[in-house]
Amino acid sequence: MKTNNPFWVTVLFTFIYLGIASFSPIQSGFLSTFVRVLLLSIAALCSVLLWVIYFVWGRRGSMSVTRLLIIAVLLPVVICGIPAAILSYRSNQLQELDARIKKEATVITMEDEELLTDRGNPIGVRLRYQVRYPKGAEALISHIPPANLSSRPAPYSGGFWILGTEIHALNATDYLLISDVVPEFMPSTLRFVENPKYPGSGGKDPCFYWQGGPSQRTDVLNQPRTFRIYMSEPAYGAPTRHSYDLHRFYDGAVKEGAKECP
Repeated sequence: MKTNNPFWVTVLFTFIYLGIASFSPIQSGFLSTFVRVLLLSIAALCSVLLWVIYFVWGRRGSMSVTRLLIIAVLLPVVICGIPAAILSYRSNQLQELDARIKKEATVITMEDEELLTDRGNPIGVRLRYQVRYPKGAEALISHIPPANLSSRPAPYSGGFWILGTEIHALNATDYLLISDVVPEFMPSTLRFVENPKYPGSGGKDPCFYWQGGPSQRTDVLNQPRTFRIYMSEPAYGAPTRHSYDLHRFYDGAVKEGAKECP
Protein backbone atom coordinates (compact mmCIF):
# COMPACT_ATOMS: atom_id res chain seq x y z
CA MET A 1 0.00 0.00 0.00
CA LYS A 2 1.41 3.37 -0.99
CA THR A 3 2.21 5.67 1.90
CA ASN A 4 0.97 8.66 -0.03
CA ASN A 5 -2.50 7.13 -0.27
CA PRO A 6 -4.79 8.47 2.52
CA PHE A 7 -6.68 5.16 2.52
CA TRP A 8 -4.18 3.47 4.85
CA VAL A 9 -4.63 6.29 7.40
CA THR A 10 -8.37 5.63 7.54
CA VAL A 11 -7.91 1.88 7.96
CA LEU A 12 -5.14 2.24 10.54
CA PHE A 13 -6.99 4.69 12.75
CA THR A 14 -10.19 2.69 12.54
CA PHE A 15 -8.31 -0.23 14.13
CA ILE A 16 -6.67 2.14 16.64
CA TYR A 17 -10.01 3.63 17.74
CA LEU A 18 -11.71 0.26 18.14
CA GLY A 19 -8.64 -1.36 19.68
CA ILE A 20 -8.28 1.29 22.37
CA ALA A 21 -12.01 1.15 23.12
CA SER A 22 -12.02 -2.67 23.28
CA PHE A 23 -8.86 -3.32 25.25
CA SER A 24 -8.57 -0.30 27.57
CA PRO A 25 -8.35 -1.53 31.18
CA ILE A 26 -11.54 -0.75 33.06
CA GLN A 27 -12.12 -1.68 36.68
CA SER A 28 -15.01 -4.07 37.16
CA GLY A 29 -18.04 -2.62 38.83
CA PHE A 30 -21.50 -1.24 38.31
CA LEU A 31 -20.42 1.27 35.64
CA SER A 32 -17.91 -0.92 33.81
CA THR A 33 -20.37 -2.01 31.11
CA PHE A 34 -21.58 1.55 30.59
CA VAL A 35 -18.02 2.86 30.26
CA ARG A 36 -17.12 0.12 27.79
CA VAL A 37 -20.19 0.83 25.64
CA LEU A 38 -19.44 4.55 25.79
CA LEU A 39 -15.85 4.02 24.61
CA LEU A 40 -16.98 1.76 21.78
CA SER A 41 -19.62 4.29 20.73
CA ILE A 42 -17.04 7.07 20.60
CA ALA A 43 -14.67 4.83 18.64
CA ALA A 44 -17.42 3.91 16.17
CA LEU A 45 -18.40 7.55 15.72
CA CYS A 46 -14.78 8.57 15.12
CA SER A 47 -14.37 5.79 12.58
CA VAL A 48 -17.55 6.68 10.70
CA LEU A 49 -16.65 10.37 10.54
CA LEU A 50 -13.12 9.58 9.40
CA TRP A 51 -14.41 7.39 6.57
CA VAL A 52 -16.93 10.06 5.56
CA ILE A 53 -14.16 12.65 5.43
CA TYR A 54 -11.97 10.30 3.42
CA PHE A 55 -14.64 9.54 0.81
CA VAL A 56 -15.93 13.11 0.49
CA TRP A 57 -12.60 14.92 0.35
CA GLY A 58 -10.56 12.02 -1.06
CA ARG A 59 -12.64 11.77 -4.20
CA ARG A 60 -12.10 15.47 -4.82
CA GLY A 61 -8.36 14.87 -4.70
CA SER A 62 -7.86 17.52 -2.03
CA MET A 63 -7.11 15.20 0.89
CA SER A 64 -3.44 14.70 1.68
CA VAL A 65 -2.04 12.04 4.02
CA THR A 66 -0.77 14.69 6.45
CA ARG A 67 -4.10 16.45 6.60
CA LEU A 68 -5.99 13.21 7.16
CA LEU A 69 -3.53 12.20 9.90
CA ILE A 70 -4.17 15.47 11.72
CA ILE A 71 -7.93 15.01 11.40
CA ALA A 72 -7.70 11.39 12.62
CA VAL A 73 -5.78 12.47 15.72
CA LEU A 74 -8.08 15.39 16.50
CA LEU A 75 -11.40 13.60 15.97
CA PRO A 76 -11.47 11.86 19.40
CA VAL A 77 -10.34 15.07 21.07
CA VAL A 78 -13.13 17.08 19.46
CA ILE A 79 -15.84 14.45 20.01
CA CYS A 80 -14.90 14.04 23.69
CA GLY A 81 -14.11 17.71 24.20
CA ILE A 82 -17.42 19.16 23.03
CA PRO A 83 -19.57 17.25 25.58
CA ALA A 84 -16.99 18.01 28.28
CA ALA A 85 -17.17 21.71 27.43
CA ILE A 86 -20.97 21.63 27.46
CA LEU A 87 -21.00 19.84 30.82
CA SER A 88 -18.49 22.31 32.24
CA TYR A 89 -20.58 25.23 31.04
CA ARG A 90 -23.72 23.67 32.49
CA SER A 91 -21.94 23.02 35.79
CA ASN A 92 -20.88 26.66 36.02
CA GLN A 93 -24.45 27.73 35.30
CA LEU A 94 -25.79 25.50 38.06
CA GLN A 95 -23.20 26.80 40.52
CA GLU A 96 -24.21 30.38 39.75
CA LEU A 97 -27.88 29.45 40.08
CA ASP A 98 -27.22 27.72 43.40
CA ALA A 99 -25.54 30.89 44.70
CA ARG A 100 -28.53 32.97 43.56
CA ILE A 101 -30.97 30.58 45.25
CA LYS A 102 -29.11 30.86 48.55
CA LYS A 103 -29.11 34.65 48.28
CA GLU A 104 -32.50 35.45 46.75
CA ALA A 105 -34.93 32.65 47.70
CA THR A 106 -37.56 33.56 50.30
CA VAL A 107 -40.33 31.70 52.12
CA ILE A 108 -43.70 33.29 51.32
CA THR A 109 -46.02 31.16 53.44
CA MET A 110 -45.66 28.20 55.80
CA GLU A 111 -48.54 26.04 57.03
CA ASP A 112 -48.60 22.83 59.04
CA GLU A 113 -51.24 20.21 59.75
CA GLU A 114 -51.53 16.61 60.86
CA LEU A 115 -50.44 14.00 58.35
CA LEU A 116 -53.17 11.38 58.07
CA THR A 117 -53.00 7.91 56.56
CA ASP A 118 -55.59 6.68 54.05
CA ARG A 119 -57.53 5.36 57.05
CA GLY A 120 -57.50 8.78 58.71
CA ASN A 121 -54.94 7.96 61.43
CA PRO A 122 -52.44 10.71 62.37
CA ILE A 123 -48.80 9.62 62.08
CA GLY A 124 -46.89 12.89 61.53
CA VAL A 125 -46.97 16.44 60.26
CA ARG A 126 -47.56 17.80 56.77
CA LEU A 127 -45.72 21.03 55.96
CA ARG A 128 -47.20 23.03 53.11
CA TYR A 129 -45.20 26.07 52.08
CA GLN A 130 -44.57 28.47 49.22
CA VAL A 131 -41.09 29.61 48.26
CA ARG A 132 -40.04 32.27 45.78
CA TYR A 133 -36.92 31.22 43.89
CA PRO A 134 -35.04 33.10 41.16
CA LYS A 135 -35.95 32.25 37.56
CA GLY A 136 -34.40 29.04 36.34
CA ALA A 137 -34.43 27.45 39.79
CA GLU A 138 -36.47 24.47 38.54
CA ALA A 139 -33.17 22.89 37.52
CA LEU A 140 -32.14 22.56 41.18
CA ILE A 141 -35.32 22.64 43.26
CA SER A 142 -35.70 18.87 43.38
CA HIS A 143 -32.21 18.65 44.95
CA ILE A 144 -32.81 21.26 47.65
CA PRO A 145 -33.42 19.70 51.11
CA PRO A 146 -37.12 20.05 52.00
CA ALA A 147 -38.51 21.56 55.17
CA ASN A 148 -38.18 19.32 58.21
CA LEU A 149 -39.00 19.30 61.92
CA SER A 150 -37.00 19.27 65.08
CA SER A 151 -38.23 19.01 68.65
CA ARG A 152 -37.15 20.07 72.08
CA PRO A 153 -36.28 19.02 74.73
CA ALA A 154 -33.77 16.19 74.27
CA PRO A 155 -33.45 13.22 73.86
CA TYR A 156 -35.67 13.41 70.79
CA SER A 157 -33.94 16.31 69.09
CA GLY A 158 -34.21 16.22 65.31
CA GLY A 159 -35.57 12.68 65.16
CA PHE A 160 -37.84 13.03 62.13
CA TRP A 161 -38.02 11.28 58.79
CA ILE A 162 -39.03 12.85 55.48
CA LEU A 163 -41.72 10.50 54.24
CA GLY A 164 -42.24 12.26 50.91
CA THR A 165 -42.16 15.60 49.12
CA GLU A 166 -44.15 17.25 46.34
CA ILE A 167 -43.23 20.26 44.21
CA HIS A 168 -45.76 22.29 42.20
CA ALA A 169 -44.81 25.31 40.09
CA LEU A 170 -47.27 28.19 40.56
CA ASN A 171 -45.52 30.51 38.10
CA ALA A 172 -42.00 31.24 36.86
CA THR A 173 -40.66 31.97 40.36
CA ASP A 174 -43.14 30.72 42.97
CA TYR A 175 -43.47 27.09 44.00
CA LEU A 176 -45.74 25.18 46.34
CA LEU A 177 -43.89 22.47 48.24
CA ILE A 178 -45.33 19.78 50.49
CA SER A 179 -43.19 17.86 52.94
CA ASP A 180 -44.60 14.92 54.91
CA VAL A 181 -42.69 14.29 58.12
CA VAL A 182 -43.02 11.39 60.57
CA PRO A 183 -41.19 10.65 63.84
CA GLU A 184 -38.14 8.50 63.33
CA PHE A 185 -39.43 5.86 65.75
CA MET A 186 -42.07 4.89 63.20
CA PRO A 187 -41.67 1.34 61.79
CA SER A 188 -40.35 0.85 58.29
CA THR A 189 -43.84 -0.11 57.08
CA LEU A 190 -44.83 3.54 57.60
CA ARG A 191 -41.50 5.20 56.76
CA PHE A 192 -40.95 3.39 53.46
CA VAL A 193 -44.16 3.61 51.47
CA GLU A 194 -44.72 1.19 48.61
CA ASN A 195 -44.02 2.71 45.19
CA PRO A 196 -46.53 1.31 42.64
CA LYS A 197 -43.82 1.40 39.97
CA TYR A 198 -41.53 -0.80 42.07
CA PRO A 199 -43.39 -3.68 43.71
CA GLY A 200 -41.81 -4.77 46.96
CA SER A 201 -40.19 -1.38 47.61
CA GLY A 202 -42.19 -0.73 50.79
CA GLY A 203 -41.01 -1.38 54.32
CA LYS A 204 -41.54 -4.82 55.80
CA ASP A 205 -40.84 -4.36 59.51
CA PRO A 206 -43.91 -3.33 61.60
CA CYS A 207 -41.87 -2.79 64.78
CA PHE A 208 -41.33 0.63 66.36
CA TYR A 209 -37.71 1.71 66.34
CA TRP A 210 -36.25 3.09 69.57
CA GLN A 211 -32.57 3.95 69.38
CA GLY A 212 -32.28 4.35 73.13
CA GLY A 213 -34.38 1.34 74.07
CA PRO A 214 -37.47 1.35 76.35
CA SER A 215 -36.20 4.36 78.30
CA GLN A 216 -36.30 6.50 75.17
CA ARG A 217 -39.84 5.36 74.45
CA THR A 218 -40.97 6.60 77.86
CA ASP A 219 -39.18 9.94 77.47
CA VAL A 220 -40.43 10.54 73.95
CA LEU A 221 -44.07 9.71 74.51
CA ASN A 222 -44.59 11.21 77.96
CA GLN A 223 -42.86 14.59 77.69
CA PRO A 224 -44.38 17.69 76.10
CA ARG A 225 -42.65 18.76 72.89
CA THR A 226 -42.13 22.01 71.08
CA PHE A 227 -41.90 21.44 67.35
CA ARG A 228 -39.89 23.72 65.11
CA ILE A 229 -39.79 23.92 61.32
CA TYR A 230 -36.42 24.45 59.72
CA MET A 231 -35.07 24.78 56.21
CA SER A 232 -31.55 25.22 54.89
CA GLU A 233 -32.31 26.89 51.53
CA PRO A 234 -33.69 29.43 52.01
CA ALA A 235 -32.74 29.63 55.67
CA TYR A 236 -35.90 29.40 57.76
CA GLY A 237 -36.78 28.52 61.32
CA ALA A 238 -40.03 28.94 63.24
CA PRO A 239 -42.31 27.01 65.60
CA THR A 240 -45.27 25.14 64.11
CA ARG A 241 -48.57 26.99 64.25
CA HIS A 242 -50.34 23.99 65.76
CA SER A 243 -49.52 21.75 68.71
CA TYR A 244 -48.77 18.09 68.10
CA ASP A 245 -48.54 15.09 70.38
CA LEU A 246 -46.05 12.31 69.59
CA HIS A 247 -48.21 9.91 71.60
CA ARG A 248 -51.09 10.63 69.23
CA PHE A 249 -48.85 9.75 66.29
CA TYR A 250 -47.81 6.60 68.14
CA ASP A 251 -51.45 5.57 68.65
CA GLY A 252 -52.17 6.30 64.98
CA ALA A 253 -49.33 4.02 63.96
CA VAL A 254 -50.66 1.24 66.21
CA LYS A 255 -54.00 1.46 64.40
CA GLU A 256 -52.06 1.03 61.16
CA GLY A 257 -50.52 -2.21 62.40
CA ALA A 258 -47.35 -1.00 64.12
CA LYS A 259 -46.30 -2.81 67.27
CA GLU A 260 -43.70 -3.01 69.99
CA CYS A 261 -41.25 -5.83 69.43
CA PRO A 262 -38.85 -7.39 71.96
